[in-house]
Amino acid sequence: MTSAENDLLQKDIRRALIRRITIYVVVIIVIVLAVTYAFRQFKIYSEARLALREAKNIKMSLEIINTEYYAAGNSIYDDTADGNIRKGARAYVEKIQGEIKGEIKLTGYDAAKRQITGFEFENEGYIVRYKHSKDGDVWQVSLIKELLTY
Repeated sequence: MTSAENDLLQKDIRRALIRRITIYVVVIIVIVLAVTYAFRQFKIYSEARLALREAKNIKMSLEIINTEYYAAGNSIYDDTADGNIRKGARAYVEKIQGEIKGEIKLTGYDAAKRQITGFEFENEGYIVRYKHSKDGDVWQVSLIKELLTY
């Protein structure tokens, strides 16, 4: 084997090594990105489930309070109040649930049936909407994401 052939062989070995290292780096980057994406999706899903659970608990508390207001001859719905909830009802919900970190709004109320037909709960990163229809209850959880700031 001559020195020219030896040099050519060494260059081929270096190229193969560089190719192999490049492939390993690309594979590692893809794996890291995939794991990061999966973790982020799991985190978003978990936080959304927690927001939904909290909203369902708040709605249940509002229904209990609504029954108590009905016994007193009032309604929990007040379109002049903040969030359409009668004054003092939020404090009563917090008495049952503990501190609520978010906004509560009644978006629908059937006065004839004394039933909450629309409800919205907004916390740090999610909006949970409830709507009662003839087909059943519908819960929707949306992620709040700021896209632009001017």
